Amino acid sequence: MPYQWADHQVFPAGEGGVLLGVDQGSLFLIDRETRELLARGQGSAPPDPAGLCAAEREIMEGLLDARILVSAGSGKRPAPEIDPALIPLTTMVLEVAQDCNLRCRYCYAEGGSYGGPARLLEPALARRAVERLVEESGDRERLTLILFGGEPLLNLAAVEAAAQAAQALSRDGGKRIFLSLTTNGTLLTPEAVALLKRHRIAVSVSMDGPAELHDANRVGVDGEGSYARIVSRLSGLFEAGSAPVAARVTLVPQQWSRVEEVFDHLLGLGFQEVGISPASPIHRALLADAEQEERLFESFAALAARFVREASLGRVLPFGNLIDLLARLHVGQTKSVACGAGLGYLAVDAGGSFYLCHRLTGEEEFRVGTLESGPDPRSIGSALKRLGAGREELCAGCWARTLCGGGCHYENHLRENRLGLPAGSSCGFIRRWLQLGIETYAELRAGGAEPLLQMLEKRAKC
Repeated sequence: MPYQWADHQVFPAGEGGVLLGVDQGSLFLIDRETRELLARGQGSAPPDPAGLCAAEREIMEGLLDARILVSAGSGKRPAPEIDPALIPLTTMVLEVAQDCNLRCRYCYAEGGSYGGPARLLEPALARRAVERLVEESGDRERLTLILFGGEPLLNLAAVEAAAQAAQALSRDGGKRIFLSLTTNGTLLTPEAVALLKRHRIAVSVSMDGPAELHDANRVGVDGEGSYARIVSRLSGLFEAGSAPVAARVTLVPQQWSRVEEVFDHLLGLGFQEVGISPASPIHRALLADAEQEERLFESFAALAARFVREASLGRVLPFGNLIDLLARLHVGQTKSVACGAGLGYLAVDAGGSFYLCHRLTGEEEFRVGTLESGPDPRSIGSALKRLGAGREELCAGCWARTLCGGGCHYENHLRENRLGLPAGSSCGFIRRWLQLGIETYAELRAGGAEPLLQMLEKRAKC
């Protein structure tokens, strides 16, 4: 039977390499002989087994089992169209406060208001949002409610109402509703911490590292830095001990060379995990140049190397970005779409309107329903088509397509529609990051870190 190569990519790892089966997101450690045979076949038909030695024929059989070799004429099948009406709602981002007491230099939410008047979610509407989440969840038992803003701790009444409703519906409706909250940390009063502990709400604190860096980014309405106010309140949150507390970092391009310093500083303060994101370029001044992107990648690579060293000692370096990626690679999790926006994941603003995701809140073209009427699958489908226009062609030949899914909808919308950048302008960095994750994963597997990787399976399924 004639065969052809399936889409695949080989990355360096030891004397051999690591082989990615693109369509399945499958990974295989390979030896030097397999790598060389694949290299010989690059850009041509697979070699005739009759002309191969016994060892090479055995390699070909292994590649057939791995679906790197497939029947001739198999071709790529178009991705099936996803009907939003058939996907239950499992994650809701609830904007309990479209207001904030900080004015961060990179804020995509325009000071927390998302371009509208500042407002707080009414407690009754918070309860209704939780009810709607359960109503739209179908047969899914595990649901997630993310309490967000602005600054959600400006509205403790709505946080309390949502948490109470989640507890009641979890108890009476056979659901498990996981609660989390993202805060800037300045309002972690004893009352707020007690509420978070009482309802077992997982907390992420937005914090950008040492005072000098943090205060350059995250200032109050009075223009003063917020670092000292946050640090003075963290001990109460850490001592509450209801759940691990993560730091959520956002850095502007001029700060990307200091990623490791930021990471270590936040661990030193007591955070149990640190996730680091480059600031979205909400205006051209936040666009990075090639040198800054290189500094960011080098910093992430340095943390990946530290992760491997820690793993060899039986420890986990709590670098959230890499943990998430390794977990996905370990379970072979692929993406046919960029994210869950509109497909099991929606945001609700303080007025009770559904939006495709929290970062697109306030943009009328991405408003897709109300709490009263429910999310509208037709509006969701139309919005997703607008955001995905042209991406299928752009992504078709990319080896990273099943790991990336096309990139963040908001980032693409921001770069291409607002700033006029060419489509795919951030793809190079994304591919380098994914390759770093694959090479790190291969190094961990070769080094016997299988127990650590198995532990990550739970993370991938959350």
